[in-house]
Amino acid sequence: MILEKNSVVECEIESLAYGGKGVARIDGMAVFVAGGLPGDTVKARLVKVKKRFAEAVAESVVSPSDKRVEPACPHYGTCGGCTAQDLDYAEQLAQKADQVKSSLVRIGGVNNPPMDAPVASPAIWRYRNKMEFAFEQQDDQLFLGLRAHPEKSERLGRVFDLEECHLCAKRDVAIMHCVRDFCRDSNVTAYHPQEGTGFWRHLVLRHTSIGQVQVHLITTADDRKYNLTEELGDILADRFPEVVSYVHSTRTKRSTVAYGEEVVYRLGHKFVEERLPKGDDSIRYHLAPNTFFQTNSGGAAELFSTIDEFAGLEGNETVLDLYCGAGAIGLYLADKAAQVVGYEVNEEAIGKAWSSAKLNRINNCEFHALSLDSGIEGVEDLPTPDLIVVDPPRSGMQPKTIESILSMAPPKIVAVSCDPATLARDVKQLAEKYDVTRVRPVDMFPHTHHIETVALLVRR
Repeated sequence: MILEKNSVVECEIESLAYGGKGVARIDGMAVFVAGGLPGDTVKARLVKVKKRFAEAVAESVVSPSDKRVEPACPHYGTCGGCTAQDLDYAEQLAQKADQVKSSLVRIGGVNNPPMDAPVASPAIWRYRNKMEFAFEQQDDQLFLGLRAHPEKSERLGRVFDLEECHLCAKRDVAIMHCVRDFCRDSNVTAYHPQEGTGFWRHLVLRHTSIGQVQVHLITTADDRKYNLTEELGDILADRFPEVVSYVHSTRTKRSTVAYGEEVVYRLGHKFVEERLPKGDDSIRYHLAPNTFFQTNSGGAAELFSTIDEFAGLEGNETVLDLYCGAGAIGLYLADKAAQVVGYEVNEEAIGKAWSSAKLNRINNCEFHALSLDSGIEGVEDLPTPDLIVVDPPRSGMQPKTIESILSMAPPKIVAVSCDPATLARDVKQLAEKYDVTRVRPVDMFPHTHHIETVALLVRR
């Protein structure tokens, strides 16, 4: 069969590709079908045809998969957040594990990856501890919510008014509604990134496992309107007693990132406290507004427990924690290590790592602000590691960092990744000296295409 753009084909979806599209095969060619689920037979319109693959959109389901379920959220299909609410969760987990394995084989060159069973999220609804909501002005109406799937001509989808979300706490949605009502009543417009006008930019809500809530409001820098943000803080603190930290910060860069550049006003604490169980105790963390932390607290406990298990520390090892962020992993491993040394480019995160170490009375950890783009081997006073833990951003490790790791050649590496493709790429570059001996997917993001993976690499 000759595949042509805009033609409609009937095909059976075999699996899910990373990103959430169904995979079908027509005369041996892979066709990636948006809206197709494993086990579906669909009629799909081809929107792109290349030499080796094609892309299509499902227009109708001829025969539905027995793994299809009814989505819980009324916004499903519009919202750009969830991509798999209509797929049974056990099947979501199985498909994600297959994606990790496939990436390691195809990209990483790992023959027969040693896969552990994937770990399910302890909760598959209401699991998110952090939500980033965007403001947007559409004609005369201010919107606050999440972004819809982008149209072809759009880089970002338009913001729609969120009424409910099944991934975050009901209280977080109630806070968002309160903020939206206040901002609409203020008659002050939302920020327009192309024009550089408007005031309201982002609302970030974070709650912790001990019930503390932090509200982070991000606006443009306009001191004539700061009285509005202070009034909003008072309203939230009065209406929601769980809000122990309210922070107003400003952002001048036009990029649509929910990251505050300068704190203007604060009500309550500078940070909130998160706790993850470990044995009979727990590890405590101070989280500032811009601090990165895993967005699924229950899943984070599973993830860190896996890292701890794979590390196999006996008490006399030196651990290097690269891309350490706020020190979450290093502090979790500290009780079984002689020394933990963390490196991270973000100075604010490093400050919180030290603060959390003090909070836990951990004395064998140290953290340093350092870019890893140029490697780490030549850093002054760098200890010889027995174990390196790496948890880089989605883009993976920088080449110079990999060169440094190969030069230091510790006996073991525990690699943590939120992207199977970049994990596989990094594993391939480390294959010069290391074998992958164990891999475990840990699902932190039910109903989305994302999956966290922990891999143990052992030096030959």
